[in-house]
Amino acid sequence: MRRQEATARRYAKALFQVAREARRLDAVGDELANVLEVLAADRRLEEFLSRPWIKGATKRSVAAAVAERLGGSPLVRDFVGLVAQRGRTDHLAEIARAYRSLLDAERDRVRAQVRSAVALSDAERGRLAVGLARIAGKEVIVEGSVDARLLGGFVAQIGSLVLDGSLDGQLTRMRERLVRG
Repeated sequence: MRRQEATARRYAKALFQVAREARRLDAVGDELANVLEVLAADRRLEEFLSRPWIKGATKRSVAAAVAERLGGSPLVRDFVGLVAQRGRTDHLAEIARAYRSLLDAERDRVRAQVRSAVALSDAERGRLAVGLARIAGKEVIVEGSVDARLLGGFVAQIGSLVLDGSLDGQLTRMRERLVRG
């Protein structure tokens, strides 16, 4: 798995450099995410592109056609075609994550993984992003998910920093204080 991550980072870095030169960093990231979404949703297409006995040129043309149908730029179309031709379509999700990380670093922002007991409204996401930005010292993009195991509140993770504002965490801390006396 580490080898796949290293390969994905190399591909993402190359795409990022070309996208930067073309001044299309955000657009390329969005287009790559769209292609990835279609490939993940279409199991037959994903299986076709992963078959080793299918010629690389055929895989390239199919993957490029998918990107083109989605309105992808020639840069993304050619990149996805190259990845397919080289038999690396199984790396696309990791490539997209690595590209997004490079883009976030370029834009001086971080992503916060937030688990909450109920879905957060847009206003709550905005207030949470502002509060987390004060802690992180950078712009924060909140990526939320609902965790039905939480009694209430949220747990936010930015890199290795974990902020537990959940009711579960508060009860645990209260129990620890009572035990210590």
